Amino acid sequence: MHHAKQLAIIFASLFILTGCTTTAQDSAKQTSTKTQVVRVTKRTKANKTAWAKARAASRANAASAKALSSSEKQLSLAASQADSQSDQLASSTSAVKASSRAASKSAASVAVAASESQSKAASEAASESKQTAQSQTASTQTSHANRTSGDTNTAQTGRIVGNRNSKIYHVETGQNYRMAGKNAIYFSTEAEAQAAGYRKSLR
Repeated sequence: MHHAKQLAIIFASLFILTGCTTTAQDSAKQTSTKTQVVRVTKRTKANKTAWAKARAASRANAASAKALSSSEKQLSLAASQADSQSDQLASSTSAVKASSRAASKSAASVAVAASESQSKAASEAASESKQTAQSQTASTQTSHANRTSGDTNTAQTGRIVGNRNSKIYHVETGQNYRMAGKNAIYFSTEAEAQAAGYRKSLR
């Protein structure tokens, strides 16, 4: 009887130990599963966060690249406009220089023409003044001769002398022809005398 009780106690102890072991194992399994779930959940959240950050960074990079491309286009356009303005400025400068040279040349030509015209006018005035002086001198000499002799000597006048009455003109030659001073008319050239209706003397 005593032996049977001992066996019963042994079986009971084994049963309790077996149950405790099973419970401990089940508890360990449940703890491991929970840990794995928590770890997977944390990893998933971390991956989502990292993915979101990566997408945000990618979008930021794309925006930066787009902005950079736009800036490059603007810089290229500005450079092109600057080149165009530089060309226009160079063209304008060249046109101004050409206009200035043309104006200077024109002014110089006008000045030269004016100077030549003034010189010619002065020369003509001097020549006319000389002729007037010679004419006055000849007239003075003729008047003096008329006052002293009452005649005109063709050899003394130094000019072509015409006779108003006979319509004959005389040139200065070795032979002298005397006429009354009131009938004398003077010509600068034979052509002038002939145009006035006078013919050349045969003497």
